Amino acid sequence: MTAILSRYKKQCSFIGIALAVVLFAVYLHALFQQGLWHRDAFLYKQDNGSYIGSDMLADYKMSIEQTDDGTDILFSVNDETKHYNIIYDLENMAQKVKVLENNELIFEGNAHRMGEEYILMDDDFNMADEIVIYVDGQPLNEKNLFPGYTKLYNWAVSNEHDIRGNPAMLIIILISVVILLLDIKCPDLFWLLEHGLDVDGGEPSDWYRFGQKAGRIITIAVIIICIITTFTTR
Repeated sequence: MTAILSRYKKQCSFIGIALAVVLFAVYLHALFQQGLWHRDAFLYKQDNGSYIGSDMLADYKMSIEQTDDGTDILFSVNDETKHYNIIYDLENMAQKVKVLENNELIFEGNAHRMGEEYILMDDDFNMADEIVIYVDGQPLNEKNLFPGYTKLYNWAVSNEHDIRGNPAMLIIILISVVILLLDIKCPDLFWLLEHGLDVDGGEPSDWYRFGQKAGRIITIAVIIICIITTFTTR
């Protein structure tokens, strides 16, 4: 009977480890999905080079194509699509910029580098983008769901992509997993590290064992919270 229980525990442990490895692989795949952030929506890069994403307000689609004088961007919010021509010359240090929306000139000015990104200003140093007013966390009208001109320009001139998740959470998860595995594999390890030099012999009390079990539950909860937080923060 003891041998059967032992074999059953080993099988459960093997299944648990295999399931954990598969879930961790899925988590890593989701974490490092490439795309671009637009407001609170992550636009996933597709195999054909387009981008698709959504949030509570709308579904978004985008395609980016380089042209001889800049970049063309098609951006859709639900069923409405706008065609942007971003005209620029990166070899020109002044970086003059024109933005056309559906073939109508809507901005002409300059791109100014601010850290890793650019901001667009006209010749009077006014910002290219209008201020978006939010009510209960939502923009006042649907046109504000479209990207601003500065965002469009940064997408146009950058070859870099965002990743879906927050990698900082991965570090916390890995540390928590290591602590949990060590505590399960060597139940007296942390007791010895804390008290081993203070006593000669002895063993953990029932109260310590109770706290140890509670600590494992808390550690598992931390791992779950970090997994969720991975995809809700950036």
